[in-house]
Amino acid sequence: MEDNLKLWKSVEETDPNHTKKANVKGNKITSIAPQYQIKLATEKFGSYGGRWGFKELKYDYTLSNIGMIVLNAVFFYPKGEFPITNSVQLYRDGAMTKIDDDFAKKVETDTLTKALSKLGFNADIFMGRYDDTKYFNEMVEKYKTPEPLPLIESEKFDKYCEWILSGTKDRKGNLITIDYLKERHTLTPEQELELIND
Repeated sequence: MEDNLKLWKSVEETDPNHTKKANVKGNKITSIAPQYQIKLATEKFGSYGGRWGFKELKYDYTLSNIGMIVLNAVFFYPKGEFPITNSVQLYRDGAMTKIDDDFAKKVETDTLTKALSKLGFNADIFMGRYDDTKYFNEMVEKYKTPEPLPLIESEKFDKYCEWILSGTKDRKGNLITIDYLKERHTLTPEQELELIND
């Protein structure tokens, strides 16, 4: 039996390093970096515009008299396509005197987020899980960038090279290898090259 949630489950989790808190018309939301979403979709589907994206984009200016622009489009991806509609403010101010030069980019970006959300991308945010402190902290911990390994001094590096060549084991009986060294220290490009040549 086909797992209808296979795609959803594989893309629903969001790396908090690519989010930020935002205040939209008095509502506190978690926004996702668009380029991060494009990267996720590219990993799943292939190149944007080739295997997935928008077609038949049409801007509707019927509501421009009240400051709104509507975008109608078709979102396609390897297993199908669907129509999607979204709107954006045309003006940057309430008096409708300053046109937002980025309105087209904003509505297309926001529409992309909405389209991907229908497939499950970043669903944990849209389902309100990021509002749960415990869940958010779990994601922070899961996607935490590890601390960089300490640089190794040249004398200690030379010693490691001797141990690797002679098949020496550490106090716990683990064989000292190149991988063993790299798990504990950051090497300079010169040291990396020396290991390859040895």
